[in-house]
Amino acid sequence: MKWIFIISFLTNAFFLFAQDSVTVKKKWELRGYIKNLESLSFDKNFKNLIAGNLLHNRLNIKWMPNEKWTAVAQFRNRLIWGDEVRLVPEYAKQLRNPNEKLNLQKPWLQNKSLVLHTNTERLYVDFREENINVRIGRQRINWGIGATWNPNDIFNAYNFLDFDYEERPGADGGKVQYLFNSSFNAELAYAHTGQKNGNVAAIKYALNKWNYDLQLITGWYNEHPTVGAGWAGSIKDAGFKGELQYYFGNKDSANHFNATVEADYMFKKGWYVSTGFLYVHHGLTKPVTDFTNINLKLSPENLMPTRWNFIVTAAKEFTPLLSGNMSVLYAPGTNFVILLPSLKYNIATNLDVDIIAQSFFTQLNNKFEAVNHRGFLRMKWSF
Repeated sequence: MKWIFIISFLTNAFFLFAQDSVTVKKKWELRGYIKNLESLSFDKNFKNLIAGNLLHNRLNIKWMPNEKWTAVAQFRNRLIWGDEVRLVPEYAKQLRNPNEKLNLQKPWLQNKSLVLHTNTERLYVDFREENINVRIGRQRINWGIGATWNPNDIFNAYNFLDFDYEERPGADGGKVQYLFNSSFNAELAYAHTGQKNGNVAAIKYALNKWNYDLQLITGWYNEHPTVGAGWAGSIKDAGFKGELQYYFGNKDSANHFNATVEADYMFKKGWYVSTGFLYVHHGLTKPVTDFTNINLKLSPENLMPTRWNFIVTAAKEFTPLLSGNMSVLYAPGTNFVILLPSLKYNIATNLDVDIIAQSFFTQLNNKFEAVNHRGFLRMKWSF
């Protein structure tokens, strides 16, 4: 697959100088963006600075030979340098998506403080005719409903702290969807995550009833039978949604259960407020003595390291160009807190700048204290 990476790299270099979204022919579509993300990480006393820089480019290619067939290829190119690369051994290996069976990545350059890396993020063929839709290849099989946590997303879990990954991870597999009518459909999907015994296969039934979108899931996740359900609707003017997922144990593990409930409301003066709750059966319930015991590398089975989790978010568009967002996550039992403030400003058409912070606090040795602070400055240009 080496030629794929060569084409991606050369094509991206050309698009660095493009001015707008590009359509080569009616059957072809080429889009993407370029982002520069600067990051600073501090300890609890805002000392021991760790700096990093990411130049991030994505190229999305779509070929539509007719109304039934579509082929998609999407490439993610990242140039990463700074202290983050220098301090993490074999940093380039950390960039591999564990959900992907086929190795379609290419580290073009890597040394002690710099990595140039390309990954084929999507590579699939899609067929659609009347009531049936078939998609084969690297894709995102998205069964989640919630905005922060998605227990039903058993194929490719998303880490909500990874704000710079809007497209979210994909998986190698296939899916078939059949529409019985306008309010009822079924979807069968399979993927191999690339890990040992990493087969995921499931069927989802989706229907609209009582003004709610409902879904039921049953299948197999990494040698575990699993069942789940989700809903999305409203109570008066407030949105109300949730997801449940149950994993049956085997000889090496016990039964476990994840559940989330969310509500949101838009006020007349433009304030948007949402709240969410997540229960993780395997999660921590007591304070830790070492912050490294709070593992934020998430998976479909473990969407948070803590059992009880609550999040509140408030957002507002102050002007047509400036908007702000503030989220607070609290995990009782461990007394774990994350503060997530951000500001977004639209400098020009297709050009945005974001200022984002992440602060982590927890109880260590009977003392509640700051653990880590991160600051980000991002500029994004879409073409």
